[in-house]
Amino acid sequence: MPTQIWTVKKLLLWTTGYFTQHGIPNPRLDAEVLLSHLLEKSRLQLYLDFDMPIFQEHLTPFREFIKKRIARTPVSYLTNRKEFMSLDFYVDERVLIPRPETEQLVETALTAGSEVSLEGASTLRALDLGTGSGVIAISLAVQRPESDIIATDISEEALAVAQKNAETHNCTEHITFLKGDLFEPVTARHFDWILCNPPYIKSAERDTLSADVRDREPEIALFAGDEGLAVIRRLIAEAPDYLVPNGKLIFEIGDTQAAEVCSLLEAQPAYRTYELLKDYAQKERIVLASI
Repeated sequence: MPTQIWTVKKLLLWTTGYFTQHGIPNPRLDAEVLLSHLLEKSRLQLYLDFDMPIFQEHLTPFREFIKKRIARTPVSYLTNRKEFMSLDFYVDERVLIPRPETEQLVETALTAGSEVSLEGASTLRALDLGTGSGVIAISLAVQRPESDIIATDISEEALAVAQKNAETHNCTEHITFLKGDLFEPVTARHFDWILCNPPYIKSAERDTLSADVRDREPEIALFAGDEGLAVIRRLIAEAPDYLVPNGKLIFEIGDTQAAEVCSLLEAQPAYRTYELLKDYAQKERIVLASI
């Protein structure tokens, strides 16, 4: 940055232009989010303080933000923050950054779950597989404090992030975090709901992903073999053994996998019904199945 007196407005304009030159997809938004995080102001407050001078104590770390963003570090990893279901979550390179489709998954479970009458049970028993940052389990626990939730993940590092988020949202008493591959750490338990945002990207699709995703987010949370179905196949096959009668399985799929996933569900006689739900882009991205 040239030496000059920087104001909020000047810094945002310069950063937006610089990000644009380097092909950053949302240059203005990224500039605003990074600066508002650094100054501990809302984005609206930035506009109200357009003429406020920015001094070296903030310019130096902001330069580092710019360098890392140009190197395709996602904004959420730079700020260690991602909003999900109107809650703030800590995220870093150990976990996948939550997506809007996963919010739809939780919203669907909350809506459908409120209609379920649990025979002889006073709590909603849920299993969150591959919990990552814990957004699914924690959002359920916050919205349904009567829930009894188990959240599993194969990554001990991811579980550390999830535990941190559970502590932040004061719901550790409602969630048990277990290390293991899918159902591996769960024994002799049955659930009303099994929820999962599995990896579903084909290995051959690696080069089609943006560098932000491909090079920065955990591979284990993204890729699932040549067909992108390695984890989904196991999920569909094994879930019935862990669901109560009338229990439900809900999970995400890739936007081209609907037909293959339907075939897998139809080949498994345990499922009485299933439906495909569309995301905000009107693509079939969420599967809700009942046994």
